[in-house]
Amino acid sequence: MRFHLPELIDNPYPYYKQWLEELPIWRDEETNHWVLTRNEDIRAILKNSSVYSSAAMAMTESPLPLISDDPPRHTQLRGLVDKAFTVRRLRVIEEVVDEIAKQQVAKIVPGEPVDIVSALTIPLPVAVIAMLMDIPRQRTEDFKRWSNALTGALAGADMAEREAEIMEMGAFFAALIPERRKNPGDDLISAVVNAELDDGRLNDQEIVGFCILLLIAGNETTTNLLGNFLNLMADRPEIYSELSVSTKMIEKGIDEALRYDSPVQYLMRTATADMELHGQKVAAGDVVQVVMGAANHDPRSYEDPDTYKLGRQRLSHHSFGFGIHFCIGAPLARLEAKVAMQALVGRFKTFNRAAGQDQRTPSHLLRGFNHLWLEFNE
Repeated sequence: MRFHLPELIDNPYPYYKQWLEELPIWRDEETNHWVLTRNEDIRAILKNSSVYSSAAMAMTESPLPLISDDPPRHTQLRGLVDKAFTVRRLRVIEEVVDEIAKQQVAKIVPGEPVDIVSALTIPLPVAVIAMLMDIPRQRTEDFKRWSNALTGALAGADMAEREAEIMEMGAFFAALIPERRKNPGDDLISAVVNAELDDGRLNDQEIVGFCILLLIAGNETTTNLLGNFLNLMADRPEIYSELSVSTKMIEKGIDEALRYDSPVQYLMRTATADMELHGQKVAAGDVVQVVMGAANHDPRSYEDPDTYKLGRQRLSHHSFGFGIHFCIGAPLARLEAKVAMQALVGRFKTFNRAAGQDQRTPSHLLRGFNHLWLEFNE
């Protein structure tokens, strides 16, 4: 059996349903990774970093801090990033995020087809992370191009095809280090450049890796979350109508959208000891692939899991991971998605699918849209 089938990009959930029922663990013949899908297993693996190391998430040419680190270093690095995404800081920037969202939504012409990805779901989060990193918004197109190049490589695409963009991104962030070290500001890059850890400051290569991670965490999740949510509502217009009537339901709607069609489908961990899972012998050094997108549809944990329920009681899903590696961009993604939906329902009464070529993101790791054509009506 193979995990990276083309059919899974369009709709992985029928496959997940079969695996959840019949194959709690199986080995992918292409990568030789163990694949696990059940909610209880995923939760146990993600919370146990001593037995399941994050080393499997390291990229040979360009390992990223936090994603591929384990404690104790991960704990120090995480503390640095968490300071940048506190509830207080997000409240401070919410007004600016709201302004950016309304500017983008105002450009949408009622009654005409619009690729909502290029109109809203990409430019909003990219503009926000550029602001947080104190980088001119003129570079936002570069930000998205670089982010696409790296996430493609993380998803298993050929690194050589993306090497030029990744090197360009690294050079850009490296060039900012001396100035942010000399004249630090109240921005994310300055915070990383001047951070004091137990073993000293980060070196330039680590700083570049950290900046790249912040870039990805600050835009990819929001882009995919919003695209998936709007795609769902295009087929379920009553959801949008209910959000229009009661904007207080937007956050609940977002949370259920995260569970129903997760922006990140899986993570990888490396077993640090021999063990047995569901009768299979997993050896130390084996890579274990935990599929959060499947775990979020596990009927053992969720009633009627394949149905989107706006009023579903909030349950702990794994769309942002779990444990010490819970996604650093999660609070920002929730804020941006909420503000974007408020801007949309505040201007448009309805929307529907429009003529145009929709295109899913060509990745098994990330689930979202490169293009999604809709028509909004006042």
